[in-house]
Amino acid sequence: MWSIGGVNPFSDGQKSPREATTKRMNPISEERRVFVQQKLDEWCANGGYKDSNVNMLTLSRTLCISKNELSLFFDQCLHSNFRIWLSEIRLNAAKKMMLEYPDYSNDIISAECGFSCRTHLYRIFKTKEGCSPTEWRGFQSTDAAQNDSN
Repeated sequence: MWSIGGVNPFSDGQKSPREATTKRMNPISEERRVFVQQKLDEWCANGGYKDSNVNMLTLSRTLCISKNELSLFFDQCLHSNFRIWLSEIRLNAAKKMMLEYPDYSNDIISAECGFSCRTHLYRIFKTKEGCSPTEWRGFQSTDAAQNDSN
C-alpha cells in the first residue's frame, strides 16, 4: 500500500484510483461477454497463445476488440488479467503436451507453448504446481502406474 507523507490517502474508506475507475466502468453486457469469450476460445484453438510475442495490444487487434474492452472482460468476467490468463493457458497446454509427448524435452515444450524461454516455464510450474516440470512429469507417470495396477 502506498502513502503520502506516511498517510494513506484512502484510509478513510475511499477507493484507490484503480478501484474507483473499475467501479465506474459499465459492466460488460452478456452479449459482449459471450462474443469476447468465443473470440478468445477460437484464438486459443488456433494456437494464438503459441506466439511468444503476443501482448494485450496485438491480441486486441487480432480479435478486433478494443484493448479497453478486452481488459474489462479479463477483469470483470475472468477476475484476472491478460498476463495471468495467458500464463495459465500456456501452462495447461504444456501439461497436456507433456502427457501426450513424454519424450519431448522441456525446451521443446516451452517453445511450442509460447513461453519465451524455458526458465519462464519452470517459474510458472513452481508457482502454480509447486514443483518443476520434470518433477510434475514424474508425479504423473507415478499416478498413471498406480491407476494401471488397480
